[in-house]
Amino acid sequence: MTKRELYIEKIKPFINKDIIKVLTGIRRSGKSVMLKLIMEELKQNKIDEKQFININFENLVNRELTTADKLHEYI
Repeated sequence: MTKRELYIEKIKPFINKDIIKVLTGIRRSGKSVMLKLIMEELKQNKIDEKQFININFENLVNRELTTADKLHEYI
């Protein structure tokens, strides 16, 4: 996994802010990798891993999570 320091540094000021963060990009542009890097950064800053939720909607295991109610129940 390539460490994308520039992007992480741009995201850091928004960590612990009470706003929703959205990563967008074309398919296979590195969004999931960025999320993993952000999670690693948070772990290094002593954020409990139990606070992370990572759901891959392309994984067939999660195919039942098709409504907000089902997702809320899962979480």
